[in-house]
Amino acid sequence: MTSTSPSGFNLQPWNAILLRDPEIRGRVAKHSMLGFGNQYRAVDASAILVFCSDLEPSKRVDRIYDLERQAGMREDGYMAVLRVASSFLTGESSTASLHSSGGGSSTHLSTMLKKTFTDVLSPVQPMPTMENVESWSYKNVGIAAQMYTLAATAHGLSTCMMEGYDARRLKEILRIPDRYGAPLVVATGYEYDAPPVVHELVEEQDEVEEISKRRRTPRLDLSDVFFGDTFGEPLDILLKDRDLVEDTAA
Repeated sequence: MTSTSPSGFNLQPWNAILLRDPEIRGRVAKHSMLGFGNQYRAVDASAILVFCSDLEPSKRVDRIYDLERQAGMREDGYMAVLRVASSFLTGESSTASLHSSGGGSSTHLSTMLKKTFTDVLSPVQPMPTMENVESWSYKNVGIAAQMYTLAATAHGLSTCMMEGYDARRLKEILRIPDRYGAPLVVATGYEYDAPPVVHELVEEQDEVEEISKRRRTPRLDLSDVFFGDTFGEPLDILLKDRDLVEDTAA
């Protein structure tokens, strides 16, 4: 399911490393993880998945272009602009490959020039929002990581996304090339004393109520997160639901 994660231009700018070797996991825990909790999870969880983001996604374009052409699902107009559009909108400059030798400044300059260009035209016509390649790639990795956690949960597994670690040390231990970032690590396993998972349809109301009582980390109220039509405007659906709850309670 994780491999089906959507991505910009279908470039799939990510890789994932499954850590199984106890010695490597021990080094990751000791030398890169921050805080006791993350250190403990790195060695105790059943599996550790390290997500890597490609900071030079243009190197994937030719391969993706060939795959798209073989699949025959895209229109000719899309295929005609795929290479140029993907290079422009991912925030990567032509010198991004020189990142390890100081070319990163050129990447930032290119992004700044593109942003200036789109900002000038935006009042006249819709223009894309420019972001640097790290932001673009990390965003796509986040979608893939979320797909993974949903798939794991569907199979009765528990997950914990971790960002409290020294990415430089982590990349060194796992021999991740400079071309890639390491924005997320996901610990995966079974909850302690958790009953065996049985995949079946939940039909009885008692079962639904039991699921709703399971321990969950707190979340902001829906009205604090979802708005209607414009930012900050209350969503009428939530207001109606709240009024219904209050009327029922009264």
